[in-house]
Amino acid sequence: MTWLDAVPLALVCAAWLILPGLPVTYLAGLRGITAVGVAPAVTVAVTGVSAVAANKLGIGWSVWVPLVSVLGLAVLVGLGALLLRRRFQVVRPADPRGLLVAALLGLVPVLVIGSVILVKGMGRPEELAQTFDTVFHYNAVGYILDSGNASSLTLGTLGLPGLGGSFYPGAWHDLVSLAVLSTGAGIPAASNLMAGVLAVVVWPLSCMVLVRQVIGRSVAAMACTGVVSIAFSTFPWGLLGFGVLWPNTLGMTVAPIGIAAVLSLSGLATDDALGKARAWPLLGISYVAAGLAHPNVVFSMTGIGFFAVLTGALRRSIGLYREGRRARAFVGPVVVVVLFGAVWWWAAHASVFEPIRRSYWPPFESPAQAVGEALLNAQNNRTALWALSAVVLVGIVLAKRYRALRWVVAGHALSIFLFVVAASMNRPDTAKFTGFWYNDSYRLAAMLPITGVPLVVAALLWAATKTTEWGKLPRLGGLLRSVTGLTVVLAALLVVATKGLYFGAHAESIKSIYAGARRSADSTLVSDRELAFFQRIKDKIPADAMVANNPWDGTVMMPSLIGRKTIGAQLLLDSNPAYTYLAQHLVDVARDPQVCRYAKQLGVGYLVIGDGTFWSADGRRLQYPGTIDPGRRPGFQLLDSDGPMKLFRITACGTG
Repeated sequence: MTWLDAVPLALVCAAWLILPGLPVTYLAGLRGITAVGVAPAVTVAVTGVSAVAANKLGIGWSVWVPLVSVLGLAVLVGLGALLLRRRFQVVRPADPRGLLVAALLGLVPVLVIGSVILVKGMGRPEELAQTFDTVFHYNAVGYILDSGNASSLTLGTLGLPGLGGSFYPGAWHDLVSLAVLSTGAGIPAASNLMAGVLAVVVWPLSCMVLVRQVIGRSVAAMACTGVVSIAFSTFPWGLLGFGVLWPNTLGMTVAPIGIAAVLSLSGLATDDALGKARAWPLLGISYVAAGLAHPNVVFSMTGIGFFAVLTGALRRSIGLYREGRRARAFVGPVVVVVLFGAVWWWAAHASVFEPIRRSYWPPFESPAQAVGEALLNAQNNRTALWALSAVVLVGIVLAKRYRALRWVVAGHALSIFLFVVAASMNRPDTAKFTGFWYNDSYRLAAMLPITGVPLVVAALLWAATKTTEWGKLPRLGGLLRSVTGLTVVLAALLVVATKGLYFGAHAESIKSIYAGARRSADSTLVSDRELAFFQRIKDKIPADAMVANNPWDGTVMMPSLIGRKTIGAQLLLDSNPAYTYLAQHLVDVARDPQVCRYAKQLGVGYLVIGDGTFWSADGRRLQYPGTIDPGRRPGFQLLDSDGPMKLFRITACGTG
């Protein structure tokens, strides 16, 4: 597949993310860039909830499930708007048409530069991302397509017999499955294009909504927000090259929408584009969307949003104090601090989050180094973004003069603090702060662009405004004497100063996880030779058969690559006794009756041997001594082979 061939798939991914939610936002009274930018959050929430509901109702997953669900929601919203039109202003005052035009034109360089980053980083549209985490994400989509069950409540065990179901946020996998169902594309290609659309379309749109709430009806702000949003290393590009954290990426694209709703509710929005009546349900939708994409984004939204709520409460308190109502003046801030403190204390001690809080990543630098990296947007030993970081610092300084930016700076400081703790300390006693993000500095570093983007945009606007007020530009054209024109010029200069928004560094960070990069055998899940072998044996394995395997030799990818189920569908050995016993004793099937009992229980009729050496030093790959090449041992029939790669039918149990 060429990148030109992949354009229709990219358009389908964009359509699935934006179009389902757009009728809902429009009927709710939103207009312009706000309606478009909020739509993906609605889509993600409805898709995730409809997947859970469909499973509960016994309805198989298909493209019609989210479409019918969003249609029902649109009807309810439309009826509500119709009934309330005489009591409330149902439709928000539309922004000037120029604002929408500026936003859309601002997306053009984003699409160009972002596409270059994706092409250089991924290599080919269908290129495999070869990391530990992608195994689950690929196979989760394969499981959804095979089973017709896309519920987040059961996704965690991938439907393997005897394991029941467990929660895993499935909105990402649901959306990728919809792209596959709509186009017939392979799972790797659909995953790559969905991630790309999130980075270069949905994330910039979400940032535009947040900037619109912070700065107001500014054509200049909308024109430059897009390019600013993709300049940071840690997000969106950082999460596309680490993990790989696709579900987290989906959730983070929703976060600015939730914070934009908080600005409406706290009274901090400038020329509020949402309105309080819409902000309440939108906040709920954002939390649902984030929770079903990846729950740690819920904590990111809450942490940054806290400062907006507190700032709003403090402003009201100051007003009450000046009016002489001093007793009431202290109530609001105290309630906010106590409420958020209680939520934090509960989350820091709740047993449901205990496994997440116990995740451990060794500290890798000193606190001073971590602070320096955060200020230079060079977290996790990345290239320092000097020009961009200088503009961020200008935005921080401006908060002294412009009240609208003060909560933004506080949220930015929180993100820096959390990153520094995870990167340089990370002890059991710090998990109460960073444990909600698995104590992972990469996830925490991804929070900074949420507040960094408004700070950069504000700095560019301030510089353009001051320059036009300078009054010494008589020879410049009319366009350059306007704030909008000069802001665009400054944004263009930023692109030049950052060598194309650091596109080379961003592409390299993505490239490191893909098969097209120069990878050692130790970091390769599936080689081209192995992939060709899987394709060859596909028709020799019945579609409903279960295959025994050692997942560490590359065969773990068979469910997503060729649609054949394996008992090792993750790189972690499940605790089910049947799986464990087969993993350790299958090779003795002819002389161990217990092997056949478990094989019949699980429907295991085949054994596949791969050639992968992924993480060869990891001791977990040795937990499968029963899945070694049986050679001439009785109970197995060799069906196909290519060097060390082999496919056997298990003849001893009558299951093959």
